[in-house]
Amino acid sequence: MLYDIFDSPFGRLTISTVDGAHLAELHMEGDRYFTAIPSSWTRDSSHPLLQRANQELEEYFAGRRTSFDVPIRPTGTPFQEAVWQRLPTIPAGTTTSYTKIAQSIGKPLAVRAVGSAIGRNPICIIVPCHRVITSKGTLGGYAAGLKAKERLLAIESR
Repeated sequence: MLYDIFDSPFGRLTISTVDGAHLAELHMEGDRYFTAIPSSWTRDSSHPLLQRANQELEEYFAGRRTSFDVPIRPTGTPFQEAVWQRLPTIPAGTTTSYTKIAQSIGKPLAVRAVGSAIGRNPICIIVPCHRVITSKGTLGGYAAGLKAKERLLAIESR
């Protein structure tokens, strides 16, 4: 796994690729599921894919980008992948609910499982799990904390 670390308005972002052609992971500092870079990973600050991802993220944080073109390949269970594939279809500046995501993948009773899958999203920001809130309109959870989720939504509402 190749990776690099980039500074952002949200602290350090760790971005990685397995195959050199697709992002596999993007973790924000404070992500409760990603607490350390595995020793088996190799840092490569000059890798074109990682540089491209950083450029697109800089554009996003500056308000010049609302979606991403960098190729991604998150890996999870078939259920998780079905949930993650749905997330980029949520337009920037809008939100949807865990319930609506469950319905959209044909699993209307799997709301908690959808929440769990969203919480395990390995490519935050680019796969916009921050756009999913509760059906009551509250934020729900976020692997990097609710303040980060609030800030991402605020960036998109500009």
